[in-house]
Amino acid sequence: MSAPGSGLRPIDGRDLADLEPEGYRASIDDHEDEPWDGPEGFGDRARSFVRRLLATIVWLGVAAGIALGSVGAADAMQPLPDGTNRGELTWGADQQLTARLNGSARDLVLLEQDVEQLGTMTRQALASLAQVNSVSLTAAWNGGSGALNSIQTRAAALSQSLECSPWDSARDTALSRQYRPDLIALWHEVCDAIASEAPLPNDWNALVTGSQTAMQVATDINTHDTVAADALQLATAGRYPDALAKLAGADAAISDATAIAAQLAKVTDVSTLQNWLARTTAMDQALQTLWQAMVASKGRITSQVTAALKEVNAAKALLPDDASVLQVVLYELAGRLTVDGISIETARGQLSTAIDDLTGGTVEGQ
Repeated sequence: MSAPGSGLRPIDGRDLADLEPEGYRASIDDHEDEPWDGPEGFGDRARSFVRRLLATIVWLGVAAGIALGSVGAADAMQPLPDGTNRGELTWGADQQLTARLNGSARDLVLLEQDVEQLGTMTRQALASLAQVNSVSLTAAWNGGSGALNSIQTRAAALSQSLECSPWDSARDTALSRQYRPDLIALWHEVCDAIASEAPLPNDWNALVTGSQTAMQVATDINTHDTVAADALQLATAGRYPDALAKLAGADAAISDATAIAAQLAKVTDVSTLQNWLARTTAMDQALQTLWQAMVASKGRITSQVTAALKEVNAAKALLPDDASVLQVVLYELAGRLTVDGISIETARGQLSTAIDDLTGGTVEGQ
């Protein structure tokens, strides 16, 4: 409580009289007991009142200034905002980058569809090879090449529009001054997904080349079997010279297949194919010896003919009963080529993940 008769209310237990400017209380006290002296003293009293009023105003102004200064000093002591804990500093740039990333979502989906189409053509090529289906294999080659061209065009455009390259640690540091960390991470993920298509041209071309080589082996073997069957019919009719000439054509086909297998053996295991080709070659040689003996004996059964016939039977016993072994061989070759298709599935998976992270699994217009 304030002192009785002071007329000043306390603030925080202190009397305002303690806070008054020096001389203010004295000025009041000097005139407190003065009697009213009528109109003659009114001017002096008025001037005194004005001085006291001005003193009060000045005092209040000083107090307000001190208070405001204290607030400014407190603000100055607060830490300056930075990009790591004040998202409002990057908000504008974040909005622009988000719009760019969202704008790429549709093209990312189309890119993923192209990669998926390339994967489909890869599986078709491998299945066609195992089935020795040259028509289906050719269609797979053409379809895959079209998908690959679309992939390269679309990926290049996306990479350029999103400024994906180059991307290194220095760029991460620079971007951290402009954007939120999680947005930078998403941007990087999208760019990595786009870049995952880089191995696809080489891998697809390797798969096409490999399947062409395998199909050439199959073609050689089919050619051999067809020609050798014709030669056998000629020999059965007693036309041994004609059978020998026809068998020479079969030998050329099997020799080509053998040379191809020797090249494949440098990069993969084709022992089944090589073993089969070797046994087929041995059978041809045995037939050639037999038919030459028949020509020399003029169709009579001699010891040479008997020995040659024995070799033919031994060689025949080592051959499969049907051509199913060809499918086994080509299936093995197709299995080797699946390695070239792994990158296609890897790229498709990366794109799918990036799209889900970017859109939450929903793309407008999809």
